[in-house]
Amino acid sequence: MYVKFKSMPKLIALIKKQPHLSAAAFKAYYEKNHAPLVSRLLPMVQRYTRSYLPASSALPGRGDADFDVITELWFATTQDVDAFWKRIRSPEVIAQIRADEAHFLITERTLMYEVQECESRLLEK
Repeated sequence: MYVKFKSMPKLIALIKKQPHLSAAAFKAYYEKNHAPLVSRLLPMVQRYTRSYLPASSALPGRGDADFDVITELWFATTQDVDAFWKRIRSPEVIAQIRADEAHFLITERTLMYEVQECESRLLEK
């Protein structure tokens, strides 16, 4: 049996590191520089996580990942999502983000999706 939890509006970004960076250097730069910048520039984000992908799939024979990190941004309301899009399109804000991205990721490879997350937990029978 499953119980559905209320979900928050959410964006997912699939991000590719620059090829000259090691996975450790990519993660270090993201955590020490980019994540704090995003948090400062986009305060409407309620939760901000990064899941770093290993070099190969956990499923044998599936090949390498096309991305190096899955970034998730949660918002309290759809109005906060709208405020995010408005703020990130501001020339001043996007210029700061793009300038920082140039240090560690391939901007044109980034994919971003607005998703509807459903979370369930198993109940004891």
